[in-house]
Amino acid sequence: MRETKSKYSFYLYPSQMEEIKNLMDQANAKSHSEFVSDAIRFYIGYLQQGKNVDYLAPIIAQTIKEEIRSTEKNISQILFKVAVESAMLAQIQAFQIQLTPTQMEDLRRMCSQMVAKNNGIITFEKAYDHQHK
Repeated sequence: MRETKSKYSFYLYPSQMEEIKNLMDQANAKSHSEFVSDAIRFYIGYLQQGKNVDYLAPIIAQTIKEEIRSTEKNISQILFKVAVESAMLAQIQAFQIQLTPTQMEDLRRMCSQMVAKNNGIITFEKAYDHQHK
């Protein structure tokens, strides 16, 4: 069902009427009435969008915060497990191998450089190749 238009009287400043005349072609409006009707529709949409943003923004922000908290918790748990495994391997190796303090410093420096060079991606194969050159 199509809505029919009704006539209303509004006061406009002469400068506003002049702007309407100048922008009629740009707005693709065939009449002043169509221009004003489109402008009102646009403004109503703008106001309604503002209400939606005011309503949705806190909900979106809260959802993002909860997701970050959950991800942070998961990452922390995984890092803890990796640290435990790493500590276990370090203890086993330290029990089996005798290193001097100088050798230990050299090993730490070499490992630091290797991690930096490979952006932290160290594979067993690369370590094996390095040790058995």
